[in-house]
Amino acid sequence: MSLRIEHIEYYLPDNIITNDDLVHRFPHLNAEEIYRTTGVKERRHTTPEFIMSNMVVQVVENLFSNLPELRNEIDGIILVGHGYDYRAPVTSAIIQYKLKLNNNCIALDVPHGCTGYINGLAISNGLLETGTCNKILLLTGDTPSYVIAKDNSELLSIFSDSASLSILTKSSNYCKFVVGTDGSGYQNLMVHSSGSIEPYNISDTRLKYGEMVMNGKEIFLFAVRTVPKLIADTLLKNNLNKDDIAYFVFHQANSFMLDVLRRKLKIEKERFFNDITFTGNTVSSSIPIALKTLMEQQKIKRGDKLLLAGFGLGYTWGATVIEL
Repeated sequence: MSLRIEHIEYYLPDNIITNDDLVHRFPHLNAEEIYRTTGVKERRHTTPEFIMSNMVVQVVENLFSNLPELRNEIDGIILVGHGYDYRAPVTSAIIQYKLKLNNNCIALDVPHGCTGYINGLAISNGLLETGTCNKILLLTGDTPSYVIAKDNSELLSIFSDSASLSILTKSSNYCKFVVGTDGSGYQNLMVHSSGSIEPYNISDTRLKYGEMVMNGKEIFLFAVRTVPKLIADTLLKNNLNKDDIAYFVFHQANSFMLDVLRRKLKIEKERFFNDITFTGNTVSSSIPIALKTLMEQQKIKRGDKLLLAGFGLGYTWGATVIEL
């Protein structure tokens, strides 16, 4: 028993930050150079009043407006990402209330970023296989703009706020997951002053949710070192080879990194998604956004086998093969 993705939708805030906007703020930058090194021309930032949970509720209500019957069918909600309403209770419980879902519904927060969607699928797979749930609402949401310093042109060039939903049900299609963690690299992508070890200093008015820092070189080396083996192990565990895969969909970190991985793995461009031009790096939402884009472009169809892979902060990584 495995899972099937019935629906995917995503939400991007209206506020668009273009490369020209960044050049206006940072005269040392060049719009074409930003695009060449990141693959991004536009990224989205939400407002302080419209937080992560607001984006998530919005994307779900958009779906429910067309498919109202789903509201009473959901018996599991998993919220992946960062920017939760409170340290307690879990934001997924608050969202369950706001969406007026059934009370016989498990609610889980999974504070994960780049690998978060894969982890959410793995948890959902277990809940479906054991019969704990029959229909799961897997949500992703991130607000990196809240934790990027206003003078950090590197991070502002890459990251984007977003949310997504996936409706997951049981399927007879077989899939297995490969996951991993190496916490020794945690300092290379983290948010300072955001927890018990480094609590927020109320006298610091710059970033009240903490400050993201990233060692881009180390993150790049981690991905190049880890992802090829992750893909090989995932194919082996699922008794498949590369030719069996209709499309490879990785976490959309940046276009340069993805192209290096694609060439290292010897995957044709026609079967490899690499496009964050108008979204930026949407963290936990990047894989579902990519899947929805491929569906809209009719590049994938029901019955196709897709290899999904996430990797990043933690360090963490994970991958699986699903049949659409």
